[in-house]
Amino acid sequence: MRIPSNRQLVFWSLACLLLTFLFFSPHLWVMRDYFEGRIGGDRARDFLLQCEAPFRRDIEPALMWRLLPPLLCHLLGLGGKIPLLLPYLGLVALTIYVAVLLRRRLPEPKFVFGGILLFTTTSTVLFPLDFLGMNDAGVWLALLGVAFGTGRWVIPVACLLAPWVDERFIIGLPLAMLVRWRDLDQPVSWRQAALLGLWLLPYALVRVAFSFNADAARGTEFFLLYIVHSFPATVPWAPLGWWMGLRVGWVPALYAMRDRPCLLGGVAAATLLLMLILAADISRSTAVLVPVMLLGVFRFARLNPELAPRAAWWAGMINLILPAGHVIGRAIDVASPLPIELLRLIRIP
Repeated sequence: MRIPSNRQLVFWSLACLLLTFLFFSPHLWVMRDYFEGRIGGDRARDFLLQCEAPFRRDIEPALMWRLLPPLLCHLLGLGGKIPLLLPYLGLVALTIYVAVLLRRRLPEPKFVFGGILLFTTTSTVLFPLDFLGMNDAGVWLALLGVAFGTGRWVIPVACLLAPWVDERFIIGLPLAMLVRWRDLDQPVSWRQAALLGLWLLPYALVRVAFSFNADAARGTEFFLLYIVHSFPATVPWAPLGWWMGLRVGWVPALYAMRDRPCLLGGVAAATLLLMLILAADISRSTAVLVPVMLLGVFRFARLNPELAPRAAWWAGMINLILPAGHVIGRAIDVASPLPIELLRLIRIP
């Protein structure tokens, strides 16, 4: 068996992203006029405003503390619409990292390629691929680093930086650490859990220090309005949103939970419920379970190395052809193949 080279990993990662783009194309006609009336348009506009002045406050409250990506663009002097490329570059880096993790567990080409394709066809990639200005890749990369990274610096750097990309990192951190302990067959370490709190302390102190002002009050009001008015109507859509988040990826995720259903399954369920309470983009938030999904893929490969390549291949292919969409609140935004989106682009003035 020939071990895939780094060049092959990059090529396969780009190929899987391209296949995902072809089967689940972004709404190109919306991207053409992205400012008008869509979550991606509003987010893209505010993200570009942040890149001009990272600490401005006349933007969507949810973005006020997601400072790292716009600050990076600002320091690099990226102007115009160029910063909108940053989320896509993040997706490339994230997918290559997943390819490295897969090769590390079973360096068989079919297993690696199938695993990459399974990953790119989850909402981890589909959501930021479709909506402009979504820097989700940084959060999921940090959580995967916590779950499977080997360097001592990975967890401290992730905890210090990732919360400034999106607060979802903090919500997904306990589950990612539990995946890490399960992957290494280690017991739960309360000492490591306490250290995580220390690494998150700088972010917490800054948030608390600046929480007693008009901007913080506006963010709190924004959140409470969602809880009171939108959340009850969102709950019935949760099962569909959770399904759309992973689809076939639920099979390895449930496989990973079978050894410790109460602990791993319970924490995973609590994480999903907390995400549901905090945000209406249900399928997007389900990506927090991707570390669990990959844990299931890795465990199956370790216990069944002869079956794993074919299983990963078919899982990726089936996920590629299954219908997908973004469940946001009480609506579903269906993902269409590229030819359909090209027709929409041509026909819509």
